[in-house]
Amino acid sequence: MKNLTPFILLLIFFAGQVNLAWATHYCEGKKVASELTVSPKDHSCCDGDLEGSNDCCEDQISQADSDDFFKKSETNNSITPEFILLAAFILQVFVPNISTLDNFSNYSPDLLISDKLVLHQVFLI
Repeated sequence: MKNLTPFILLLIFFAGQVNLAWATHYCEGKKVASELTVSPKDHSCCDGDLEGSNDCCEDQISQADSDDFFKKSETNNSITPEFILLAAFILQVFVPNISTLDNFSNYSPDLLISDKLVLHQVFLI
């Protein structure tokens, strides 16, 4: 079953690429024929049955285009003046002023403890 699953998924994927259409033919408002096809045909069952009526038949075709599914999306990367104003407003309101930041004047870091062996690069091998 594990070997069969990738092939089934591949068949489903390729069936979507074929652009199948569901064609239904109506004659005088009644459904006469339905078919799943690649290229729908025009049915004309009303040629000799009804005299003087050219609009007795109707074909309804439902088709999905797979070209739209894999089309590269289009993006607009232009920077508008509204975006610049919004960014300036957000920076002004939500980011504190740099002069108000604490510059850590009360913080004293730990003193470096240097190891003499490392300082003179003397190692016992």
